[in-house]
Amino acid sequence: MTDVLVLHGSPGSGKSTLALALADALRLADVPHAVIDLDELSLVHPHPGSSFPRENLRAIWPHYVAVAPDIKVIIPMVFDDEQEVELIRDALPGARLTIVETTAPIEVLKARVTEREPTDEWREGLRKWIDVYHARSDHERIRHFQVSTYPATVEESAREILHLTGWAVG
Repeated sequence: MTDVLVLHGSPGSGKSTLALALADALRLADVPHAVIDLDELSLVHPHPGSSFPRENLRAIWPHYVAVAPDIKVIIPMVFDDEQEVELIRDALPGARLTIVETTAPIEVLKARVTEREPTDEWREGLRKWIDVYHARSDHERIRHFQVSTYPATVEESAREILHLTGWAVG
């Protein structure tokens, strides 16, 4: 069974940054791993719909598993709801899914997306998405663990995730 770590959380919570830090730690420990970013799998215009990234994931999944039988896979993404967790499970046959919710105070999240996004439209859209995300009531039912990315450093958060998941290296 392939271990899959899904980094789920609000925009600005550090999912992509942590995915890269985790990949670096696993690389340094010579642990077979991969990062599959669903945002990257859905960069198509016009966007063909919400199932598009999951269908891409389903299509490429066998290739990742074939690379190494004990590969660890990291997927940064936002679950829209509990139902999407099951859709992702279906796209990853033979995977053992662990979901870590990344979090930070709302004002920090909004500052992060304001800093990184290239246009006012994107900044405003993500700031609104943060409010929508935090108004939801299903987070505890989706996640296995929660890790705060503030005031912790990226390295501290990555170490905590590796420890919580049992992926601790060195």
